[in-house]
Amino acid sequence: MKTLKYFILIAVSAVSLSSCVVRERGGLYVRGHYNVGPYGGRHWVPAHYENR
Repeated sequence: MKTLKYFILIAVSAVSLSSCVVRERGGLYVRGHYNVGPYGGRHWVPAHYENR
């Protein structure tokens, strides 16, 4: 039972880390997300390709 809990924990953490940035069409594609400003205000950033 303990092994199953650790496996689920590792699987959930891997999915949560990889869900923010995904690779599509050879470029680095970032899905829409919220940015938090310096004073705590949140604003929506639409999906975009990252410039590198």
